[in-house]
Amino acid sequence: MKSDQKRDVRERFSKVRIKKAAIVTFLFLLLSSIFIAIGYNKLSGTNAEILTFYVLYVVPFLIYLYFIKKYDLSSVAIFDGALSDLRQVWFFVPLIIMTFGVVWVTILVFNTISPELAEWYFDWLNSAELFDVGPDTSLLQYGLIFFVVAVFAPLVEEIIFRGIMVERFGAKYGYKSAVFFSSFLFGVLHMDVIGAFVFGLVLSILYLRTRSLLLPFLVHAANNGAVMPLIFFDESFNVDSWEKIDPYLENIWIGVLLFVSSFGWLIWFLKDNWKIVHEAEPFPLKTNEDIDDIDR
Repeated sequence: MKSDQKRDVRERFSKVRIKKAAIVTFLFLLLSSIFIAIGYNKLSGTNAEILTFYVLYVVPFLIYLYFIKKYDLSSVAIFDGALSDLRQVWFFVPLIIMTFGVVWVTILVFNTISPELAEWYFDWLNSAELFDVGPDTSLLQYGLIFFVVAVFAPLVEEIIFRGIMVERFGAKYGYKSAVFFSSFLFGVLHMDVIGAFVFGLVLSILYLRTRSLLLPFLVHAANNGAVMPLIFFDESFNVDSWEKIDPYLENIWIGVLLFVSSFGWLIWFLKDNWKIVHEAEPFPLKTNEDIDDIDR
């Protein structure tokens, strides 16, 4: 009788409650993204920026923990995975290349349509500076920034977009629709519909293939961590000249090369893994009691 009750709890969680959690957390993150795009630059001081980012991710994380605790579900089961898959963490490399390639080609396309449009797009990209770091930034502040960007944000986003949206919406509406829908929302959240959409698409497939958030999280964390030096040490990298649009227009071949090579990798990846989306079965939700039984 007790096992039947727990099964009923898991079914209600997967079919109803989890959708509410997904909607609430996504709306919160979307409003947060709008705030970052519109009013974030009005914050004064690095500490205020750091605190804001932690609040933006702590709230949806607490919502997730609330539902997990309420239904006595395991919070770690969805991170279990085969260690042999972890060698594919290197997938973050073509994904970073793709991000730069998409931005570069977008600038070129916009410039062909209208130079003013390209200038506006480029200025908008440069305005999205998340943290104001400099000589006065302390080691503690650098550490807090790195943790929220390279660890905490990927963790929360993987739980929401892959662990909740792909899994629960996929179980009800089909995984193909869930993968596209969650990846689109992921792109909207990051104000980069094309680049972030592809990023979310790849991570969704990695999740369905491994049935674990561990590899998607590590790829996501590696991707974010790899760009941190550009935030921390932009002066050392001598990128001042690239803060203008001219170098991008004068070196068209670099942008095209990045774009073509990364999308060539994407085609290979999808060809090799897309069947997994069609064959995916719902992930069995596990209670803490289930985990204890397995350990025994």
